[in-house]
Amino acid sequence: MSWFFRIVFALLAVLVIVLLLNPDTARADSTNDAFSKESKLRAAYFLNFIKFINWPNHSQDNPLTPLYICLQDETPFEGFFRDLASNAAMADDGRELQIYRLSEAIRCDYTYLHRPIQNENSEIEGSVVVLSSDQVSQQDAAIIFYIAERKLRFEIDLNNIKELNVMVSSELLKLARIK
Repeated sequence: MSWFFRIVFALLAVLVIVLLLNPDTARADSTNDAFSKESKLRAAYFLNFIKFINWPNHSQDNPLTPLYICLQDETPFEGFFRDLASNAAMADDGRELQIYRLSEAIRCDYTYLHRPIQNENSEIEGSVVVLSSDQVSQQDAAIIFYIAERKLRFEIDLNNIKELNVMVSSELLKLARIK
């Protein structure tokens, strides 16, 4: 693993620890005790994956195109993710992160699902879909979290990534199980 990637994930770990100790985050914890550290780690990974994915609507000619992030519905994950994202404020490349609930979204570049979508949803067409677990089944999912040896891991479906015409960093691919 390269030194750059080690530094990025070390920073991720520090960010998660800081947020876990933050009084505002503790307040959110008290509203839903079922929201686990594992879920918080998923949110941190979900945010940090952005640094290793290049979308086709982002180019040097138009570097500040917002990244539209869609979350399935109001959940403790949404609140925690919004706190994380507000601390990050924007992607490393300077793009603004715009976060919507899937039910309110007009467009999605990057989507997090914790349960399957019952009907077709045109907003996620062309979106990099991340599933909360391998127990969730959704056609065209690009990244899927799973638990192995009591650790949170992720899988990347290269066929779905290629169909989306996004570029995923080799550094991220090294950490993933490839499907």
